Amino acid sequence: MAIAGRRRVLDQWARALDVTNDLDAMHKLRRLMNDLDDARSQLQKTTKVLAAVPDPDANAGATGAMTALDQASAALLVIERRFNKHERGGR
Repeated sequence: MAIAGRRRVLDQWARALDVTNDLDAMHKLRRLMNDLDDARSQLQKTTKVLAAVPDPDANAGATGAMTALDQASAALLVIERRFNKHERGGR
């Protein structure tokens, strides 16, 4: 992705996060990732219970949710790293 394209993407992220600088964006992204980690912890507890139930769909749903949480966390981490590298410059 060209630098201008990356800058545009980070500008869109900054607007969505309602921030005006890289540091604030990284803080908000870190909070979101922490929220996802909390959700992952809760889901792991639920998954342990669902593993014992005779309904495979319930367990599959929990597994799918865990995968979605992992993907969301990975995506936020990529964006946070881009902000950290100061790819978008000052704003």
